[in-house]
Formats: sequence, structure tokens, C-alpha cells
Amino acid sequence: MSAIKVVTDSTSDLSSGLMSKFGIGIIPLTVNIGNQFFADKIDISSGEFFTKLQKEDELPTTSQPAIGKFKEKYLQLAEEYEIIISIHLSSELSGTYKTAQLAADAVMEKVDVDIRVVDSKSISLGLGFLAIYAAEAVKQGKDIEEIMDGIKLRQESVDILFTIDTLDYLQKGGRIGKAKAFLGNLFNIKPILKVDEQGGVAFHSKVRGKKRLFKKVKRLVKRKLKERTLDFPPKLALLHGAAINDLRELQSEIIDLADWDSVVVSEIGPVIGTHVGPGALGVIIL
Repeated sequence: MSAIKVVTDSTSDLSSGLMSKFGIGIIPLTVNIGNQFFADKIDISSGEFFTKLQKEDELPTTSQPAIGKFKEKYLQLAEEYEIIISIHLSSELSGTYKTAQLAADAVMEKVDVDIRVVDSKSISLGLGFLAIYAAEAVKQGKDIEEIMDGIKLRQESVDILFTIDTLDYLQKGGRIGKAKAFLGNLFNIKPILKVDEQGGVAFHSKVRGKKRLFKKVKRLVKRKLKERTLDFPPKLALLHGAAINDLRELQSEIIDLADWDSVVVSEIGPVIGTHVGPGALGVIIL
């Protein structure tokens, strides 16, 4: 029997290639578009999601995995692994973590397995970076407590910023009023959102126009790097929602700011994409 297996959910925005490379298990959330239900990253890709999103009048809805899905996954893995590290979307944004913990408690009463459920207090590749770290640490032969300490350190250090191209999706989701969305779009206002220490999404700042947006994000990244206290080289993740050209322009602004240990480029998944809409960009630094 192998020692440790790392599992996360589909909001980690890890590509199939990265999951395969690091041996990370996945539990998908569900997205409902026009009364059609899709398992995130299994039944629908990010590209397919954004194509559908722009054709729909109603905002899609998302739902966490049922407790039975977690139990099934944990029981399956318990046949091969002694310990499972299950890292999930911030509990401030979803009940996924709580459901995973309930499932873990139920499974551990039945079988001899140690399941460590982690509230990442993060989203997207902020969560993905934690899963990758844990999987790498497993391959390096680190013990479970050392890995959990490493996860906590990185959990407290990751910085996440998202920019939004249109306010329409915040309006559809009830976050802002129609008038505010109309005026914001009219004057080309680009909000910048952050993930706070509790794992919630909060307003950071706003600028007018994409050129100013890219310059603002560059200044913020420089500041984050200056404040960084970790003793390993920084990692960078860049995400986009059907906006690869904008992402390349943003990447050109910040790629030379550090000697990055790794740079991951990915598409924003359906769960986050539902709320930020097409044209959104994300920058994550660890």
C-alpha cells in the first residue's frame, strides 16, 4: 500500500497534464447552463463553457459535489493509500470543504485511513499551487506533518488578483445594480478583485481602460514581490477567460519582474468564470 495521495477539486484550474504529471486526484463541481448539468473539467472544458456563457441570458449556476461523491472517492483511494490529503476551494465561497470533511469523518469511521481535509482559503491556481506542492512533497518522501506545515505556509503566502473586462456578470449575479454596471461599462471601468486572508473575494481597486489596468497590475505584482518573505523562488500563474491575447499582453508586462521558479498559464474554469465572465484575467503569486 502506498503512503499518501493528494486530491483536490476542479476549481483548482489544474490542467489534465498537470494533474497527470503530479498524480493529483480530482473531484469535479457541477455547472448548470440552460438546465444542462456538466461535471466541471470532465463534461465541459473552459473554452466550451465561455462559448456557452456568452450565448445565455441567464447566469449559470454551480454546485458542490454531493457527499456521496467524496465518500466514493475516499473509499476507492483507501484501498491503495494510507493517507489522503484533500485540498479544496475556500469555505468562504463554497460548502465543498465542509462536505469533504463530513465525508472524510464518515469514511474514517469505517476504514483504516487518515484523511486530512484542507480549507485552502484560496481559489483557482492558488488552490492548485497547494495541491502541486503537496504532491511534490509526497514524491520527495516528506512525512505528513511536514507536508501539512508546508501547505499552511503557502496557504498564508499566496496572493491572488482578478481583473474583470465587463461588469455584466457581477450585475447578473446580484453583486452590483444594473445602473452601476451600465455606467461602469460605459466609462470602461476595470475592477480589480483580490482574495482576502479569510478566503473571501473582495474589491481591491479600479482603473479605466486596459492599458492602465495592465500597468496597475504590474505595480501590484512588483509590490507583492518586494513584500515576499518566503525562502524559495516565486511561482507565477496567469489565467484568462477567453482572452488569450490580453493575457499575453499582461504576461509581457510582468514576466521579467522576477526569476520565476515556474510559470503556469491556464484558462479560468466554469465556477469562477460564472462570476467574472469572459475577458477576465487572473494573476497568482506564490
